[in-house]
Amino acid sequence: MTAAAWSLCLALVLAGLSRINWPVQAVSPDGRRYLTAGSGRPVSLPFMLRWLLPRLCGDSLRRWRWCTTAHLVALPPLVTVWMAPWVADDRLRVIGGLLLCGMPGIWRIQLRWPVLVDGTAMAWALGSAICFQHGLWVPGIAAVLVSGCVKETAPVFAACFAWHWVALVGLAAPLVRRLTGTIGEDLFGQPDLLKDPWRAGSLYHAGKWFDPLAMLTPWGAGLLAALSVDTRIAPMLIVTVALAYAQLLIATDTARLYQWAAPPVVLGAVQVMPSRWAIAILIVHLCNPWAGSAET
Repeated sequence: MTAAAWSLCLALVLAGLSRINWPVQAVSPDGRRYLTAGSGRPVSLPFMLRWLLPRLCGDSLRRWRWCTTAHLVALPPLVTVWMAPWVADDRLRVIGGLLLCGMPGIWRIQLRWPVLVDGTAMAWALGSAICFQHGLWVPGIAAVLVSGCVKETAPVFAACFAWHWVALVGLAAPLVRRLTGTIGEDLFGQPDLLKDPWRAGSLYHAGKWFDPLAMLTPWGAGLLAALSVDTRIAPMLIVTVALAYAQLLIATDTARLYQWAAPPVVLGAVQVMPSRWAIAILIVHLCNPWAGSAET
């Protein structure tokens, strides 16, 4: 069985265990906005830029759950394939893919709050990066345009994952949507929050920037990436992490935003991880008591 197939099978197992662990799913405030968009009503920025999933899933919770779960399960094998140019050991690449399942901003939050777009957008961004790795420019551009229709920042991170500027063409999708779409009123009556994101981000994260429980411990074993000295990935790792954390300046989420840097972080961690301890590290990572819920 190939490394990607192992990643997929084990991700399915972890998804099933997660459903047992968190049997009750809920809809977040952002989720309510997506459901509103799915019902055909205009929504405020930036949610009106994220039109594709509301168009496909509508206001059906069942369809949102299936879509989100399918893309979350796809993330570990995608990361496993994406790491191939740097990591030759199949077992380490499988472990690296599964590390995403212990990151609350990617896995836990979206299994509990399935009406979100981040996991789906990341899957398409990674898919486009893999295409660009193999010189498949047309499928890569198509995939990155899809990611831009799911979330407006996804093409920026796709460019980081591919480490190629061509992925930025995906920004055309939110740009066209901004010029042609209709902006509605905010569902929760927070126009100031959305119109002045810098103020909202600074107020929401006041006192959190140097809080390790908010900013560091959710990474779990991903913190091993700080020990990476591989000059082939250092620029990608530094730039992606910097961009991911910079999002906190203009938004009110935390781990759900900065863990957009997960693929390069996982890559850096796997490169310094002792192979014989990899499975033990993964188990400890999945049970990280300081991971948090990523709900704030």
